[in-house]
Amino acid sequence: MEKEREVSGAGSEERASEYTIVGVVSDSAELNRSVRELRDLGVSKDDLTVILKREDPDEPEPFPEGTRYIVIPDDKRGLEVPLGFALAFVLLGIFFVIVVPSIGLPTFLVFISLAAILLAGSFSRVGAQPILTDMEAPRAEAGQWNDEFEMGKVLIFAVTRERRLIRPMREILQANDADYYILEGRLEPRAVAQAVLHRAGPNEHGGSVMDAQDT
Repeated sequence: MEKEREVSGAGSEERASEYTIVGVVSDSAELNRSVRELRDLGVSKDDLTVILKREDPDEPEPFPEGTRYIVIPDDKRGLEVPLGFALAFVLLGIFFVIVVPSIGLPTFLVFISLAAILLAGSFSRVGAQPILTDMEAPRAEAGQWNDEFEMGKVLIFAVTRERRLIRPMREILQANDADYYILEGRLEPRAVAQAVLHRAGPNEHGGSVMDAQDT
């Protein structure tokens, strides 16, 4: 699938001379093959970023050396604070029921409602949305990419300054059963929230926001 669109806010000459091809590919052999073939085509390590989800964010990926990839932890990290507040609201509600019966029940219901809101928000899956929002991806496409990501797909962002490479890049994604989108301008994902940025290779390292090579 191809959707061509100019990225909002990409009005400068520098950004207008770049194009981003976004691939939505299965988390399987097609992913590794797509990344390898895009790098072999000439997409540099700084112009290609993969976003994927793993239970262990430090698990290395078999990508060509230097490839940037961002791992979103597939776990419940970061829930301690909202769960703690939810428990506190429940306990406070019980306390008011026991100590001040006249206002205890209404107060208890209020605290229970607040706890339920916190719990619902905690377990809502945000996936890649914070990263897509941070880099100002087109809203409609970003929502679709996030939905696909939550269903187990992987996102590939490949940037080129050469129009002649757009077609072979698109063909690589097509050959690997990926949906693809072609946008004018540069979309470069950064690791935000709980995501971790890595560089593939023997000296691989990760950083929760940006690694030193990308600042």
